Amino acid sequence: MLVSTQESHPQHILHLSEEQQKKFLGSFDRVVSDIDGVIWNMYNTIPGAPEAFVALEKTGKELTFVTNNSVRTVEQAVRHFEKIGMSVRPEQITHPSQNTVDYLRQINFQGLIYIIASPPFKAVLREAGFQLIDGPNEIIDENFQSLAKKIFDQQPVNAVIIDVDFNMSSTKLLRAQLYLRNPECLFMEGATDRFLPIGKGVNIIGPGAFTNILLEASGRKPITVGKPGRELGKLLVEKYKIDQSDRVLMVGDMMAQDIVFGRQCGFQTLLVLSGGCTLEQLRSETDPSHIPDYYADSLADVAQILGQSRKSHF
Repeated sequence: MLVSTQESHPQHILHLSEEQQKKFLGSFDRVVSDIDGVIWNMYNTIPGAPEAFVALEKTGKELTFVTNNSVRTVEQAVRHFEKIGMSVRPEQITHPSQNTVDYLRQINFQGLIYIIASPPFKAVLREAGFQLIDGPNEIIDENFQSLAKKIFDQQPVNAVIIDVDFNMSSTKLLRAQLYLRNPECLFMEGATDRFLPIGKGVNIIGPGAFTNILLEASGRKPITVGKPGRELGKLLVEKYKIDQSDRVLMVGDMMAQDIVFGRQCGFQTLLVLSGGCTLEQLRSETDPSHIPDYYADSLADVAQILGQSRKSHF
């Protein structure tokens, strides 16, 4: 493993010497990577990214993909990987809805769940045998009587789970807040992103912002099974039997989610500037937990290094 440059500033991988590049490529056995902003974005595949992963796999690296995007199912992701020339198995993808199922099973959860999430997310939990309620999903009259009918009820809710919901409403948040008055009610979140990058320089409000509203209103801190949750880290290490964390490279495009997650798991970290983070944001970051060990313009830089080092053994 290279001596970390994180205490000063991260190095661009193409600025490493040839010997340093070889040491870098030989310092990890598994790549844990984000998907959106690293491999593709809303509209296009990121040039060079598929080739980089194919090349990494050919050198013997194990590939694991960790996404906060629960709107796209695992099956849809696998089909999309196929379209861009990558063979990825469902078990290689760690997904917020499945993480939620794994955690609930781990703690032997029983009871009713109030959920704010996308239809695909809910479907995974229902298929796993969990009982859910949601809504209201209709527009209510603008008066307190109509509101009260929707947010006050006697449902025996034992858990509140929040993730991406494109039909988020104040009524749903108020209903969740009232369930969380019960100290025995579990509080969980999937994706933590406060902003979702949908294009260069265009970010929209993400689910993390709504979770923060519930956190402030209830005084409760959620269990996080999306990046950068510690619970997710434990699930990941157990699932893939990772016994040498420093032999893992975390690749992502978001400092607050991907880099923080990788660092708290003890992984090496590589930030790519092909998604939600700019070079200016990276250079102005002062929180050590957000600063990666290395950075690249995109994974095309990794493909370039591998192309130059094909005769090396890692």
